[in-house]
Amino acid sequence: MKWSFGNSIFLTKISIAVFSVAYLAVVVTCPVLVRWFLAVSSTAEHINGTFFMATIYMAAVPIGILLWMLRQLISDIGKEEIFTYENIRRLRGISWMCILVAVICLVSMGYYLFWGVIGACMAFMGLLIRVIKNVFERAKQLKDENDYTI
Repeated sequence: MKWSFGNSIFLTKISIAVFSVAYLAVVVTCPVLVRWFLAVSSTAEHINGTFFMATIYMAAVPIGILLWMLRQLISDIGKEEIFTYENIRRLRGISWMCILVAVICLVSMGYYLFWGVIGACMAFMGLLIRVIKNVFERAKQLKDENDYTI
């Protein structure tokens, strides 16, 4: 089978669906997961589980929004609607959701240092998405200029 644009879009949609299912599983089973983690972790054994659940549930909101925007973005790209103002808006939103999760994680370092690793990764991801958003925005401007050129 030859790899194609359609196959890539399909794989991305499947990946987003898998991440969405995992996201829902974590949200639904958060108390159980936190109790298990506190039981097996030697670094977190003296930490109140309420802090972990608060961090996870606060981050769940922007992550849910991020997954929704990502699904819409890849759907439009699959329809070959790529350099649109709507997709630029979505990329901007995705980058801000990454930054928001990074802030939540970095604040949560106050009780558990490992959140800093996740926070740094999310901040870096937000930066990467921001750069991609800027590329999309400039491409849209160039496309508009080209469309109006006789």
